[in-house]
Amino acid sequence: MQNLHTLIDRNLSHPDYGRLLQHRDRNNPNILHYSVQLNDWESLAWEPICGGKEKDTGRLAVWQIDWNRFQVDQARQQDRDRVNRSLHVSLVEFHEQWQYELYRFNCEHWARLVSTGDCRCYQIAEFKKLERIPILGFLIIGVARTITGAWEHNGYAQEVIATSVKICS
Repeated sequence: MQNLHTLIDRNLSHPDYGRLLQHRDRNNPNILHYSVQLNDWESLAWEPICGGKEKDTGRLAVWQIDWNRFQVDQARQQDRDRVNRSLHVSLVEFHEQWQYELYRFNCEHWARLVSTGDCRCYQIAEFKKLERIPILGFLIIGVARTITGAWEHNGYAQEVIATSVKICS
């Protein structure tokens, strides 16, 4: 974990540090993966320890940036010092201690939280649009919500970061 703290600090002066990045899943192009840019070739992401699981112990991992696939998300980012503190707090609070959950706290929730300060997953909001389909859509989303507890905004994780970043300031 110390190596991740060092990597985070070593890149603080990079001009694109803290940008929110996204790329499409190779197997399912309808799914986006998110990470936070550290430098020209590395980003940090929240992922399950055992890849491909919907629910698992989560970890922060270094992803190599492939600029043929990765894009910068247009979300407005926080100042770099706040991003830096949020990355460090994430290592202490979340790394190998929190659950990666596809519908509650996934890579988009985490990356948006660190980069923008808003722990939100817009992909879940898109999924929830199915609710608008008369009867069947409401039924599908209602069952999914009951089973998974799906939500697009994770206020608890946001509070963990916000509180810890204030203490560190």
